[in-house]
Amino acid sequence: MKKAILLALTVLSILITTAQGYYMEYKLTSGAAEANTNGTLKTYAQDGNTRMEMNMNVEGFGKMNVVNLVLKSSPNTVYLLDETAKTYTQLSGADDEDWADYPQSEYEVTVVGKEKVNGYNATHVRVKRVGSKTGALEMWNTTEIAGYAEYAGIKSKYTGKDNMLKAMQAKGAAGFPVRVKAAEKNYTMQMDLVKAEKRSNPSSLFSLSGYTKSRGVNYAPGTGDMQEMIKKIQNMTPEEQEQWIKQMQQQYAPK
Repeated sequence: MKKAILLALTVLSILITTAQGYYMEYKLTSGAAEANTNGTLKTYAQDGNTRMEMNMNVEGFGKMNVVNLVLKSSPNTVYLLDETAKTYTQLSGADDEDWADYPQSEYEVTVVGKEKVNGYNATHVRVKRVGSKTGALEMWNTTEIAGYAEYAGIKSKYTGKDNMLKAMQAKGAAGFPVRVKAAEKNYTMQMDLVKAEKRSNPSSLFSLSGYTKSRGVNYAPGTGDMQEMIKKIQNMTPEEQEQWIKQMQQQYAPK
Protein backbone atom coordinates (compact mmCIF):
# COMPACT_ATOMS: atom_id res chain seq x y z
CA MET A 1 0.00 0.00 0.00
CA LYS A 2 2.81 2.41 0.90
CA LYS A 3 4.51 1.70 -2.43
CA ALA A 4 1.25 2.38 -4.27
CA ILE A 5 0.78 5.68 -2.44
CA LEU A 6 4.40 6.65 -3.10
CA LEU A 7 4.02 5.81 -6.79
CA ALA A 8 0.80 7.83 -7.02
CA LEU A 9 2.45 10.83 -5.35
CA THR A 10 5.44 10.56 -7.67
CA VAL A 11 3.24 10.49 -10.77
CA LEU A 12 1.19 13.41 -9.44
CA SER A 13 4.32 15.48 -8.79
CA ILE A 14 5.52 14.83 -12.35
CA LEU A 15 2.16 15.89 -13.77
CA ILE A 16 2.15 19.07 -11.69
CA THR A 17 5.70 19.94 -12.80
CA THR A 18 4.90 19.27 -16.44
CA ALA A 19 1.70 21.32 -16.29
CA GLN A 20 3.77 24.39 -15.46
CA GLY A 21 5.60 24.30 -18.77
CA TYR A 22 4.58 24.48 -22.44
CA TYR A 23 6.08 23.97 -25.86
CA MET A 24 4.69 25.28 -29.14
CA GLU A 25 6.03 24.92 -32.65
CA TYR A 26 4.88 26.80 -35.74
CA LYS A 27 5.82 26.51 -39.39
CA LEU A 28 6.79 29.97 -40.57
CA THR A 29 6.51 31.36 -44.10
CA SER A 30 6.96 34.98 -45.03
CA GLY A 31 7.72 37.03 -48.08
CA ALA A 32 8.67 40.50 -49.19
CA ALA A 33 9.53 42.12 -52.47
CA GLU A 34 13.20 41.72 -51.52
CA ALA A 35 13.26 38.16 -50.15
CA ASN A 36 11.21 35.15 -49.06
CA THR A 37 11.66 33.35 -45.77
CA ASN A 38 10.66 29.96 -44.43
CA GLY A 39 11.44 28.15 -41.21
CA THR A 40 10.12 27.32 -37.76
CA LEU A 41 9.21 29.25 -34.63
CA LYS A 42 9.64 27.27 -31.42
CA THR A 43 8.31 28.66 -28.15
CA TYR A 44 9.20 27.38 -24.69
CA ALA A 45 7.34 28.62 -21.61
CA GLN A 46 7.97 27.87 -17.96
CA ASP A 47 6.90 29.61 -14.74
CA GLY A 48 6.00 32.86 -16.49
CA ASN A 49 9.13 32.96 -18.69
CA THR A 50 9.07 32.61 -22.49
CA ARG A 51 11.80 31.71 -24.98
CA MET A 52 11.28 31.96 -28.75
CA GLU A 53 13.67 30.40 -31.25
CA MET A 54 13.18 31.38 -34.87
CA ASN A 55 15.11 29.21 -37.33
CA MET A 56 14.90 30.72 -40.80
CA ASN A 57 16.12 30.20 -44.33
CA VAL A 58 16.23 33.64 -45.96
CA GLU A 59 16.34 33.75 -49.75
CA GLY A 60 19.64 35.15 -50.95
CA PHE A 61 21.04 35.15 -47.45
CA GLY A 62 21.05 31.66 -45.99
CA LYS A 63 20.14 30.15 -42.65
CA MET A 64 19.71 32.22 -39.52
CA ASN A 65 18.73 31.64 -35.91
CA VAL A 66 17.11 34.33 -33.76
CA VAL A 67 16.44 33.83 -30.04
CA ASN A 68 14.22 36.07 -27.91
CA LEU A 69 13.53 35.94 -24.17
CA VAL A 70 10.66 37.47 -22.22
CA LEU A 71 11.18 36.99 -18.48
CA LYS A 72 8.62 37.06 -15.70
CA SER A 73 10.80 39.51 -13.79
CA SER A 74 10.58 42.07 -16.66
CA PRO A 75 7.50 41.19 -18.78
CA ASN A 76 7.65 44.35 -20.90
CA THR A 77 11.22 43.77 -22.05
CA VAL A 78 12.30 41.54 -24.94
CA TYR A 79 15.87 40.23 -24.84
CA LEU A 80 17.41 39.40 -28.21
CA LEU A 81 20.26 36.93 -27.64
CA ASP A 82 23.46 36.60 -29.63
CA GLU A 83 24.41 33.07 -28.64
CA THR A 84 27.75 33.25 -30.42
CA ALA A 85 29.05 36.43 -28.79
CA LYS A 86 27.12 35.75 -25.57
CA THR A 87 25.54 39.20 -25.62
CA TYR A 88 21.95 40.47 -25.57
CA THR A 89 20.05 43.48 -26.84
CA GLN A 90 17.06 44.88 -24.94
CA LEU A 91 13.88 45.88 -26.75
CA SER A 92 10.95 47.58 -25.08
CA GLY A 93 7.85 45.47 -25.68
CA ALA A 94 5.67 48.26 -24.32
CA ASP A 95 6.83 50.56 -27.12
CA ASP A 96 6.53 47.95 -29.88
CA GLU A 97 3.06 47.69 -31.41
CA ASP A 98 3.57 43.99 -32.14
CA TRP A 99 4.21 43.22 -28.46
CA ALA A 100 2.11 45.77 -26.58
CA ASP A 101 -1.43 45.21 -25.35
CA TYR A 102 -3.96 48.04 -25.61
CA PRO A 103 -7.36 48.80 -24.03
CA GLN A 104 -10.04 46.34 -25.11
CA SER A 105 -12.05 49.17 -26.69
CA GLU A 106 -9.23 49.80 -29.19
CA TYR A 107 -9.50 46.36 -30.78
CA GLU A 108 -11.90 45.98 -33.70
CA VAL A 109 -12.73 42.30 -34.07
CA THR A 110 -14.46 40.87 -37.14
CA VAL A 111 -15.50 37.22 -37.22
CA VAL A 112 -15.01 35.84 -40.74
CA GLY A 113 -16.44 32.38 -40.10
CA LYS A 114 -15.73 28.80 -39.07
CA GLU A 115 -12.98 26.88 -40.87
CA LYS A 116 -11.00 23.66 -40.57
CA VAL A 117 -7.32 24.59 -40.23
CA ASN A 118 -4.37 22.30 -39.54
CA GLY A 119 -6.76 19.60 -38.37
CA TYR A 120 -8.65 21.81 -35.91
CA ASN A 121 -12.10 23.38 -36.05
CA ALA A 122 -11.28 27.07 -35.78
CA THR A 123 -12.87 30.51 -35.81
CA HIS A 124 -11.36 32.81 -38.42
CA VAL A 125 -11.12 36.35 -37.05
CA ARG A 126 -9.60 39.67 -38.13
CA VAL A 127 -8.26 41.97 -35.43
CA LYS A 128 -7.47 45.62 -36.13
CA ARG A 129 -6.36 48.17 -33.56
CA VAL A 130 -7.94 51.61 -33.85
CA GLY A 131 -5.37 54.12 -35.07
CA SER A 132 -2.82 51.48 -35.99
CA LYS A 133 -0.72 51.97 -39.12
CA THR A 134 -0.35 48.22 -39.60
CA GLY A 135 -2.90 46.03 -41.34
CA ALA A 136 -5.39 43.72 -39.69
CA LEU A 137 -4.06 40.61 -38.00
CA GLU A 138 -5.82 37.41 -39.04
CA MET A 139 -6.08 34.54 -36.56
CA TRP A 140 -7.68 31.12 -36.65
CA ASN A 141 -8.50 30.25 -33.04
CA THR A 142 -9.51 26.86 -31.69
CA THR A 143 -10.81 25.61 -28.36
CA GLU A 144 -10.04 21.98 -29.25
CA ILE A 145 -6.56 22.11 -27.69
CA ALA A 146 -6.83 21.01 -24.06
CA GLY A 147 -6.03 23.94 -21.78
CA TYR A 148 -6.08 26.37 -24.70
CA ALA A 149 -6.54 29.36 -22.38
CA GLU A 150 -3.23 28.56 -20.68
CA TYR A 151 -1.42 28.50 -24.02
CA ALA A 152 -3.11 31.73 -25.06
CA GLY A 153 -1.71 33.39 -21.93
CA ILE A 154 1.93 32.77 -22.93
CA LYS A 155 3.70 36.04 -23.70
CA SER A 156 4.54 36.48 -27.39
CA LYS A 157 3.79 38.85 -30.25
CA TYR A 158 0.42 37.20 -30.87
CA THR A 159 -0.58 35.75 -27.51
CA GLY A 160 -0.53 36.81 -23.88
CA LYS A 161 -2.48 40.00 -24.54
CA ASP A 162 -5.35 40.02 -22.07
CA ASN A 163 -7.33 42.86 -23.62
CA MET A 164 -7.05 41.52 -27.16
CA LEU A 165 -8.19 38.13 -25.88
CA LYS A 166 -11.16 39.72 -24.11
CA ALA A 167 -12.12 41.54 -27.32
CA MET A 168 -12.13 38.24 -29.21
CA GLN A 169 -14.02 36.49 -26.41
CA ALA A 170 -16.72 39.18 -26.64
CA LYS A 171 -17.20 38.18 -30.28
CA GLY A 172 -17.30 34.46 -29.48
CA ALA A 173 -13.89 33.92 -31.07
CA ALA A 174 -11.85 32.81 -28.06
CA GLY A 175 -9.24 30.10 -28.50
CA PHE A 176 -5.62 29.36 -29.24
CA PRO A 177 -4.29 30.40 -32.68
CA VAL A 178 -3.54 27.47 -34.98
CA ARG A 179 -2.78 29.93 -37.78
CA VAL A 180 -1.71 33.55 -37.73
CA LYS A 181 -1.44 35.74 -40.82
CA ALA A 182 -0.23 39.32 -41.10
CA ALA A 183 0.39 41.59 -44.05
CA GLU A 184 1.87 45.06 -44.36
CA LYS A 185 2.66 46.75 -47.68
CA ASN A 186 4.89 44.27 -49.56
CA TYR A 187 5.50 42.00 -46.58
CA THR A 188 3.41 38.96 -45.60
CA MET A 189 3.83 36.44 -42.81
CA GLN A 190 2.00 33.21 -41.94
CA MET A 191 2.44 30.88 -38.98
CA ASP A 192 0.87 27.41 -38.86
CA LEU A 193 0.75 25.36 -35.68
CA VAL A 194 2.69 22.10 -35.82
CA LYS A 195 2.70 21.12 -32.15
CA ALA A 196 1.39 22.33 -28.80
CA GLU A 197 2.08 20.34 -25.66
CA LYS A 198 2.53 20.66 -21.93
CA ARG A 199 6.00 19.72 -20.75
CA SER A 200 8.68 20.75 -18.29
CA ASN A 201 11.42 22.97 -19.74
CA PRO A 202 14.85 23.47 -18.10
CA SER A 203 15.47 26.80 -16.37
CA SER A 204 18.69 27.22 -18.37
CA LEU A 205 16.58 28.12 -21.43
CA PHE A 206 15.40 31.30 -19.68
CA SER A 207 18.65 32.55 -18.18
CA LEU A 208 20.82 35.55 -19.07
CA SER A 209 23.66 34.10 -17.04
CA GLY A 210 26.90 34.34 -19.00
CA TYR A 211 25.54 37.06 -21.32
CA THR A 212 26.53 40.73 -21.33
CA LYS A 213 24.54 43.65 -22.69
CA SER A 214 25.44 44.61 -26.27
CA ARG A 215 26.27 48.20 -27.13
CA GLY A 216 25.35 47.73 -30.78
CA VAL A 217 22.01 48.06 -32.60
CA ASN A 218 20.58 44.89 -34.06
CA TYR A 219 18.47 44.69 -37.21
CA ALA A 220 18.06 40.94 -37.39
CA PRO A 221 15.06 39.56 -39.31
CA GLY A 222 12.32 38.37 -37.02
CA THR A 223 12.67 41.27 -34.58
CA GLY A 224 11.08 44.68 -34.71
CA ASP A 225 9.61 45.98 -37.97
CA MET A 226 10.65 43.95 -41.03
CA GLN A 227 9.74 46.79 -43.39
CA GLU A 228 11.86 49.22 -41.36
CA MET A 229 14.78 46.79 -41.43
CA ILE A 230 14.51 46.40 -45.20
CA LYS A 231 14.51 50.19 -45.63
CA LYS A 232 17.67 50.48 -43.55
CA ILE A 233 19.38 47.84 -45.68
CA GLN A 234 18.29 49.55 -48.92
CA ASN A 235 19.77 52.85 -47.71
CA MET A 236 23.17 51.25 -47.05
CA THR A 237 26.03 51.55 -49.48
CA PRO A 238 27.10 48.29 -51.21
CA GLU A 239 30.08 48.13 -48.84
CA GLU A 240 27.84 48.60 -45.80
CA GLN A 241 25.43 45.94 -47.05
CA GLU A 242 28.29 43.47 -47.52
CA GLN A 243 29.57 44.20 -44.03
CA TRP A 244 26.06 43.84 -42.54
CA ILE A 245 25.50 40.50 -44.28
CA LYS A 246 28.81 39.15 -43.00
CA GLN A 247 27.97 40.29 -39.48
CA MET A 248 24.52 38.70 -39.54
CA GLN A 249 25.81 35.45 -41.04
CA GLN A 250 28.41 35.19 -38.32
CA GLN A 251 26.06 36.20 -35.52
CA TYR A 252 23.02 34.09 -36.49
CA ALA A 253 24.53 31.13 -38.29
CA PRO A 254 23.03 27.85 -37.01
CA LYS A 255 25.25 25.98 -34.60
